[in-house]
Amino acid sequence: MKAGKTIVLLAASLLLLAGGCKKEPGVLGKKVISGTVYFKNGATGANEAAPSAAVKIAYGTKGPVSGFDQTLLTGPDGTYSIEGLTKGDYFITAEYYDSHGFKYTTGGYSITINNKKQELKVDINLE
Repeated sequence: MKAGKTIVLLAASLLLLAGGCKKEPGVLGKKVISGTVYFKNGATGANEAAPSAAVKIAYGTKGPVSGFDQTLLTGPDGTYSIEGLTKGDYFITAEYYDSHGFKYTTGGYSITINNKKQELKVDINLE
């Protein structure tokens, strides 16, 4: 009888632990955020792709943060792709220095990935 109560308590404890586990936003998923980073060229006034712009992403937040979980550079055509994400909240920002040393930034973008979308396209416009 005592062994039966122990097994029931152990099973109940395991169910509570399993129910309390929630997958946090971040890597190890199948979701993708991709897009192109653009800057408004001060000389021409045109929006141009920003090659080698730094794209920064923070996991589990919808607002600006002091630290970022991942930073990557855009390709020569200004495109980026952040793969392996899970559903959840993210905050993305970027910065770019042109050939004259002028810095272009953005306030950032709050993004939520849900189960319905495998890939989310987010173009970033810098000023």
